[in-house]
Amino acid sequence: MNILGLSLGILSTAALFVNGKLKSCISQERYSRIKNDESFPVDAIEHVMSVNAIDGKDLDAVIIAGNMLNLSTHLMKKYSKWSLKDHFDIMELYWKPKLIENKDLSFNKIFKHKIDTGQFPGKPSWEDLLNNTSENYSDPMNMDVYKKFIHKIISDLLNIEENKIIHIDHHECHAAYAYWASPLRGEETLILTADAFGDGLSSTISDLGKNNNITRLHSVKADDFQLGRIYRSITLLMAMMPDQHEFKVMGLAPYAKNHAVETAYNIFKNGMYVDGINFKYHEKPSDLFFYYKERLQSCRFDGIAGGLQKYTEEIMLEYISNAMRKFKKDKFVFSGGISMNVKANMLIKDLPEIKEMFVAPSGGDESLAIGGCYAYLDKNNLIDEIKPMEHAYLGRNISALEVEECVAHAQNEGFHTCNYDDDFLARLISEGKVVGRCSGRAEFGARSLGNRAIIADPRNSMIVEIINEKIKNRDFWMPFAPSILFEMSEKYIINKKNIFSPYMTVGFESTHDGSKDLQAAMHPSDKTLRPQMVTKEMNPEYHRLLTSFYNLTGVGGVLNTSFNLHGFPIVNSAKDAYNVFKKSGIDILAFDKFLISKKTIK
Repeated sequence: MNILGLSLGILSTAALFVNGKLKSCISQERYSRIKNDESFPVDAIEHVMSVNAIDGKDLDAVIIAGNMLNLSTHLMKKYSKWSLKDHFDIMELYWKPKLIENKDLSFNKIFKHKIDTGQFPGKPSWEDLLNNTSENYSDPMNMDVYKKFIHKIISDLLNIEENKIIHIDHHECHAAYAYWASPLRGEETLILTADAFGDGLSSTISDLGKNNNITRLHSVKADDFQLGRIYRSITLLMAMMPDQHEFKVMGLAPYAKNHAVETAYNIFKNGMYVDGINFKYHEKPSDLFFYYKERLQSCRFDGIAGGLQKYTEEIMLEYISNAMRKFKKDKFVFSGGISMNVKANMLIKDLPEIKEMFVAPSGGDESLAIGGCYAYLDKNNLIDEIKPMEHAYLGRNISALEVEECVAHAQNEGFHTCNYDDDFLARLISEGKVVGRCSGRAEFGARSLGNRAIIADPRNSMIVEIINEKIKNRDFWMPFAPSILFEMSEKYIINKKNIFSPYMTVGFESTHDGSKDLQAAMHPSDKTLRPQMVTKEMNPEYHRLLTSFYNLTGVGGVLNTSFNLHGFPIVNSAKDAYNVFKKSGIDILAFDKFLISKKTIK
């Protein structure tokens, strides 16, 4: 059975399953080179189909994650093309009049200048769609017309019957991903989803029913559980990009002093609170952005970040603890946008009710493409066909030919090239060189896992400034993360329950050795680590390089950050990697067998 899964919102993504096994998954942004690209994933679909030699006629089903698709987001490219000013404008020009002043406005008319009819499948198709839709942002008719539009695109592109195109509920896809992508299987597993919004909900709780299918036990409407939207609103209030820079707010939080944290925290605490596995309000805002803008205006910026993070952790800990006790579970899996909060996950893992926990990679909406396929198999009683998710290296591979072309260009442009082995590269890293590694298949999702990674010596705290200023143009407060040998985990992190975290999805407190050996790859303020545990099975080549570095230095890990320039997606091809190498302060570009260097290396 061949199943194509699609996520068609932020970070539009395609995934392919063959006979129950996840074969490929990649987001459109990796090809378009536009961060968070929500345009139709035509290139991503072409990749996952062609690399697995699957034609449209071979597909048994195409799964679209979600029933409530947003036309305006796609049409106006709100996630990928809007500026910070645009996001403030939408608050002032649309949401404030609509929610606070009760005015009936046309979203499409106000932001008509943002409409992009030049994107795939072309201007005539989009203009025909617009002729059959209203300008009302929430008109249900628009959703029905847009669905038919999407179905026709898929049918024409793949030459398949439209009855093979199936929508599955947003949170069912999140839940299926959380469970089936994890190594934790069994009736004692509680499956939690939590995000800002998906098909009218913001959280669900599920487990396995009588037939070992995922069964929803509880759900919470988006208007009742607003944590994800609060975090998004505060991100914008702090003049950072919503739906993109929430991780920066989380990274800033540990720097705040207690008194600044408490001031903001008490404002958040006066709103939503946990009531069993539901949520109630001391005071419920009619609009989150302006409500918090008014109340937080006298708070320090770092205190706001710290207060929000403390509030988030408190809400999630109480909610999950109550759910684990109510449904008598001791295993826990988690997906949805809120599962990307690694600092909250660090505390969740230590709840006494939880014996085992797993958070799959990149649990935001990009993972819905995978979750949709899992959900289809689950709902159709095909769970015996589901194979474990072995790793996250699901994207584009690097061919020998494209590497040879890059090496030839580098030689013509005056760069130095040579062959290398792991011991040689490990020595260069130990000498302070910053390396861009582009090898094998690209990682799926938001986190670099070694194959499209900038790596450096984690002992050298000065390397942080070098990477921030000369390569990534990152905010000074943002921490880096380490890739560590799985066998060395106990040396570097406090992990009493032996939680397996190969995808940088859970934070840990560091040991004395961790804070010494990995000082450049931890949070500078609270000394926590967000590690990628590297096993031989998941990535033998990267594991071998880390082993060489350990043999040379006695340190079982490296600093690892995503291979990209600020504001751009992680590199996809050898050419992408070479372009970043040329435009940045990276010292060395490492392919499978060749190095390209800006200076002579010995």
